[in-house]
Formats: sequence, C-alpha cells, structure tokens
Amino acid sequence: MSCVWPDDDRWYNYTHKYILDFIANNLAPKLSQKSVFLNAGSGGSEYDLQGSCHHVDIAENLISKFDRYTVASIEKMPLEDNSFDAAICVGSVLNYCDAVSSLRELSRVIKPGGYLILEYERSNTGELWLTSEYGKNATKQQYDYMGHTHTLWLYSEKVIVQILKECGLDIIKQERFHCVSALVNRITHQEEYSGQFARYDMWVKPLSYLMAHNIILLCKKS
Repeated sequence: MSCVWPDDDRWYNYTHKYILDFIANNLAPKLSQKSVFLNAGSGGSEYDLQGSCHHVDIAENLISKFDRYTVASIEKMPLEDNSFDAAICVGSVLNYCDAVSSLRELSRVIKPGGYLILEYERSNTGELWLTSEYGKNATKQQYDYMGHTHTLWLYSEKVIVQILKECGLDIIKQERFHCVSALVNRITHQEEYSGQFARYDMWVKPLSYLMAHNIILLCKKS
C-alpha cells in the first residue's frame, strides 16, 4: 500500500490521533537532539521528535525515502545490540508478527534505560465478547483494511505483560482505547461506523480491561 493510515475512516483517524498524542506526551520529553530512536514497522510514518530516526519495515517502498532505514521484519532485525535510546512500535505492527520474537528483538536493540512505545490489539476486546476467542493468549482474526483482507493475531494483555517482563521491559504507563467502539463493532460489524463511538471511552474507563480493543504502553528497559 502507498500509505498505512486512511484519511477518511473514523476508526483509524481516532487510533492514529491517540497514538500521536501518546507519543508526544510521553516519549517526546525524554528525547534530545542527540537521541537515536527506532521506528519499528514504520510504514513511512514520521513523528515530531528530537533526534535521529532509523526506520525498519518489510515494505521498502514506504521507507526508502529516509536517510536511515533497514528492510527487515521486526522479528529479526540486522541491528546492533543496545543501539537505540528508544523504539516505537505502533499501528498494530505487533499483531502481524510473532510477539515473543518481536519483543525480544525490540528489547535487544534498546539501550538499558531506554524506552519503548508499544501499541497493539487485544484479544480481551469487546469485539469478541461471548465468543470462544475472547481473552485467548492469541487468536487469529481477519479484518478488511483499505480494500485488503488482513490477518492479525490478537494477543491477551496478560501474555504481552509477561513477555515484556521476561524481556526486561517495565511498563510505566498504559492507556486502553476503542472500548465502546469495540462493543458497537461487535454488533454492527462496521468498523468505520463504530469508530465514532470511541469518544465515549472515558465513560467506561474502569471497565477498559474487559472491553478495549487497543492498548498503548510506555515501557523502560531495565
């Protein structure tokens, strides 16, 4: 695809804005002009951050415009250990990959004391309420995205928390979103329509663990 964020879809517009705001509020203050950070599964996305960015993606056409890039999967990156002050892995990149391999790699390339912004889609989602797939460690689901059928692995929050812990990545902040919208999509199966209900997430924040489709984390490598 020529781009990874559609500009006319309420679900993905909300997701993209949420990610940008979280990065601006939680990672930007921790970086300086001397920082070097990784955009893992970049898709050609850029962020208003200080420092130098290295892009990694399997789609060369999306990242070849940048000065620093590597064509690779985040499951196996030909990058040196402890080489980045921070890494960003968002846009549900993790859901296309083996979570264990990917998080091990991200931890490997981040310097001790460095940061990871991670966003992914959960199997604890309201979209799967009253189904046998709800809350599974991993469940394979298919979605229509920009005219293509995409197969994603939705991961349980419990499993990802455990993997992060084993990789030496401590969660210092987390926010869940697409709560009400996930429930509406469970009924309507119309993601674009359901996206408008994300603005009501604040009403059900205490129940977000049981229903949120997405979660975004700020982690620090111990």
